[in-house]
Amino acid sequence: MNIISEKNEIFDEEKFFPISVNEDLCLTCTKCISRCPSKAIFFKGTGRFVHYNRCKGCLRCVYVCKYGAIEVISLKEGNLIGFEILNEKCNLCGKCIEPDFCFQNLFEKVPDEENKLIIQFKTGNFSLCNGCLKCFKDCPNNAILPIIT
Repeated sequence: MNIISEKNEIFDEEKFFPISVNEDLCLTCTKCISRCPSKAIFFKGTGRFVHYNRCKGCLRCVYVCKYGAIEVISLKEGNLIGFEILNEKCNLCGKCIEPDFCFQNLFEKVPDEENKLIIQFKTGNFSLCNGCLKCFKDCPNNAILPIIT
């Protein structure tokens, strides 16, 4: 959704969701899971995650969490369709291709047109993506950005 100013300038309106679960504050009481009408919050192993395309931004999870573990992330409203790797920020640390970084192993190291190694998101397999934004949150160089349309 866009906002048009009095001077006919168009600004993107931010939608303040999805939420993120701060693992340092979360005690896995599961109240957030039981209150989420869209079943967007899930735990996997010891991790707590949010399925971005399911989150409706109702913030019921925020209100029910006594520990302040639910944090709001500001992203543009829209549908998550993939991820972009910012090559100028990526130092090829390889964290994103390690097991359990991405639940579906959707990142790979490949040669570019100049035969230089880069990291890329396996776009043909996006249907396998949980949409949890774990990769966006966990990249040590902030090189992984969600593509939202």
